[in-house]
Amino acid sequence: MRINLVGVALGTAVLLTACERGPATTIVDYQCGALAVTAEFNQTGATLQVGEHRTLLQQDISASGARYTNAEQELEFWTKGSEAQLTIGGQAYPLCLDVTALPQQFSARGNEPFWLIQHNPTSTSLRQPKGDQDFAEIRVTTNNTQPAQWQLQLNDNTELTIIAEFCHDSMTGMPYPYSATLTMADQSYPGCAGEPHRLFTGALWELHASGLEAAPSIQFTDQGTVYGFSGCNRFHGGYELTGEGLRFQPLAATKMMCSGPQMEVEQQIFSALEQVNQFDIGDNASTLQLKTNDKTVLRFVKAF
Repeated sequence: MRINLVGVALGTAVLLTACERGPATTIVDYQCGALAVTAEFNQTGATLQVGEHRTLLQQDISASGARYTNAEQELEFWTKGSEAQLTIGGQAYPLCLDVTALPQQFSARGNEPFWLIQHNPTSTSLRQPKGDQDFAEIRVTTNNTQPAQWQLQLNDNTELTIIAEFCHDSMTGMPYPYSATLTMADQSYPGCAGEPHRLFTGALWELHASGLEAAPSIQFTDQGTVYGFSGCNRFHGGYELTGEGLRFQPLAATKMMCSGPQMEVEQQIFSALEQVNQFDIGDNASTLQLKTNDKTVLRFVKAF
């Protein structure tokens, strides 16, 4: 299963090499979906840190951006501006974003009244029931605050504020990675921004208090697939993230037989996953709650 390869890569391969910081080191914190990665760059290479694990990479020739690799461990980290792509064992992780930088492309939305902003490096649009509007020249201001905050001046009367803090949609309860406030003609309209899947993709989540020696786990990709270990067998399948919640598609699993406690936990996991229709993030992004009609049925803790 692919999750085994990824899990081994981060669990052991990243453990391989530690290096001392050189005198000319630049440190950048990234979020690769829910996976936190710290990169230390110097003149000859970089060191990646995921949790307590560190890996040394050398810089390779690249036509665009900067490419760092560890061929022995099948690890690649390709940076361009404030974004980067992490690949381990052929598995691409969610796009890595510098936590101090505004994403180059995102959407923001609010309710009562409904509004939707779609932003990318070349254009920004505002959609409302009363009409649509496009903006050509956007001024972006970064505030050196904790959490990070950005102001996008769309025109003389319209401004969008983005804050790097969790936000829940006021109608559906869907969690988002950023809060947003649209200000028009001195009227403020709250909302949320970013992509919900970035709150749980990339990281490895282990079931809380399973009672088993090897904790069941689950890992999501940003391509709509999911992999996991259910306590006895390994499983894979798909998930669907809509504007209202999270649902799992039918899952396929191996057919091993295990001890009674393992099989019991496994059956509980599969039964719960069939009923899941919501998710939430808690404890400073360290826990993932899978829910059925607002009731938590599975609680996972971030392993890395």
